[in-house]
Amino acid sequence: MSFRLSPGTLDSMAGVYAPPKKYRMGSGGGKGKSAKSGDAMLVFAVAAMVPKSSHSGTAFRPSSQTKHAFGTGSHAGVSGRAIAAMDRTARRSPEVMVRITGRQHGGGHVLANFSYISRLGHGAEKQVPLYTSDGDILHDGKDMQILAQDWQEWEMGDDARRKGATSISMILSMPAGTDPERLREAALDFAREEFANRSWVASLHVDRDHPHVHLTFARRDHDGRRFHPSRDDLFRYRQRFAARLRDRGIEANATPARARGIDPKHEPIAAKKVREKGQVPRVDRSRAERARSFRDRGIPDPVNAVLANQRAAVLTAYERSIAELSSSPSLADQAIAKSLEKFVASMPAPEPNSVRADRLARGERDAPSQLGRDGGVTTALDPVAAALARAKAMREQIEAGKSDLSAHEQPQSGANAERPSGVSDRLRSLMDDASRSAPAPEPGKADDIMRQTQERDREQRERDRTRDKDGPRR
Repeated sequence: MSFRLSPGTLDSMAGVYAPPKKYRMGSGGGKGKSAKSGDAMLVFAVAAMVPKSSHSGTAFRPSSQTKHAFGTGSHAGVSGRAIAAMDRTARRSPEVMVRITGRQHGGGHVLANFSYISRLGHGAEKQVPLYTSDGDILHDGKDMQILAQDWQEWEMGDDARRKGATSISMILSMPAGTDPERLREAALDFAREEFANRSWVASLHVDRDHPHVHLTFARRDHDGRRFHPSRDDLFRYRQRFAARLRDRGIEANATPARARGIDPKHEPIAAKKVREKGQVPRVDRSRAERARSFRDRGIPDPVNAVLANQRAAVLTAYERSIAELSSSPSLADQAIAKSLEKFVASMPAPEPNSVRADRLARGERDAPSQLGRDGGVTTALDPVAAALARAKAMREQIEAGKSDLSAHEQPQSGANAERPSGVSDRLRSLMDDASRSAPAPEPGKADDIMRQTQERDREQRERDRTRDKDGPRR
């Protein structure tokens, strides 16, 4: 007989491994209609007259939250899936990523999406096949145009005044090192299973360090129903995609961030791209200002109490599971309990997003201290000041490289010339042109130059906004 977790432990673990399920009237499209009072009374009367089975009190009845997290079925089946999920989490198995990337409006927009995910027009060596729900593989742009037009005509149908999206695009990704071909087969199986009543296309991309599949599906299914994936749908997509990967021997997990001891960051993609460019996104400024306001007023951030309560609930659920698995006669269950103990002991402390943004900004500014420079970590730092500090550090690095180059008796020229580390040839040429045309400013004035540049840009934006306030000129 297989080991079974108690229903109370399953419910507590379901609260960790699944988001709260929300029930909304009319979520399937159209306006929701409440049941009439007379019909409801009739249902209750019929249910009271039906005799209940004698073993109903002892039968396992998983709650809706448990079904949402670990599926339905027998007690042993649900418990086995819960234990397997905790085991993968304790071993830190790679997490799948499923994300909605956009919506396409009209046949032209859909065709542009097809061209992007298939790399159409980038050359035969870069173009990738476009797999369809009908089992075809598209390479020609004319076929893609016909398919996009079919989707648009079906979306409009007999409701030509409707202005909704024609298709929805999403991405299914795994960390670096995952086999791309098995990832593609798992994604195609997932699409055939989840969107069986809907047209879709998919393509595999390996141009980045992590393989990923772009999946675009028609918003209107073959029965004419329209929908947009909700949070519960995305959670189910992650679970099923991870299951298809495991069927092909790829270790994959699909758990919420709090189950892994990580607080959700809610980081927009645009903010990540802005940071990659060396700039400070607006969300970091707002978070730093929020943390600074609470610190100046001398009151604790109320988010800390919320995170502490969430962490306490997660730890309590894990402790119940560890206690029951440790009492199991199976050595495998006992090994999972020990692995969970080590995992819980290594869980990081909760941290608000505002504090995280402040800490990351300080870490970027204090990076030279790790190289042997003097500098301490302060308690607060403006993100704009952090950007100015990085600009000043870069200027000092460039000046140091110039001084090193001038110290040589015969500096080389051309491709073999020495340059500061981390400076490209294009940047070096721009630096040389600037140094010949005008004297280089002193390193101590980098902050003033940056502020003047920002002020000029702000004034130019204000002038443009004032000029276009009444609409574009014709």
